Amino acid sequence: MGKTPRTYKGARTPQSLKEVRASARRNAVQQPKRTAAKSLVAKALEIITGQTQGDTAAAVNKASSALDRAAKNAAARRKSRLAKKAARAAAAGGVMPKVVNKKKSAPKKVAAPKADAAAAKPAAKKAAAKKPAAKKPAAKKAAPKA
Repeated sequence: MGKTPRTYKGARTPQSLKEVRASARRNAVQQPKRTAAKSLVAKALEIITGQTQGDTAAAVNKASSALDRAAKNAAARRKSRLAKKAARAAAAGGVMPKVVNKKKSAPKKVAAPKADAAAAKPAAKKAAAKKPAAKKPAAKKAAPKA
């Protein structure tokens, strides 16, 4: 057991305590990189949308480079999305309007005529008929006492 007080609820074995320390060291190194990458991506998006002035290509390159250093698996996806936004902005004349993601609303249902509704009700009742109850498994017989 590791040298920890009883109030401690985390890792207890020496190897798991070692992993906690290593994880803290990795986090101390990676966290500033992740923060910098997020900041550079945000700046690039501001330039792309025209909120601030700057060179779009340079901002996208800086953000891509920071993503490569900070993220592993998600870097390619995030770089791709950023590059697509920059390309759309370039195609639109240099400044892309800020896009707000809105959920698509479902098409409104149109009330059916009453004649059709009356014809649909019997079919709905047939479909909603109860299923017969499932058979219960047979009870096991107790072995006779010898």
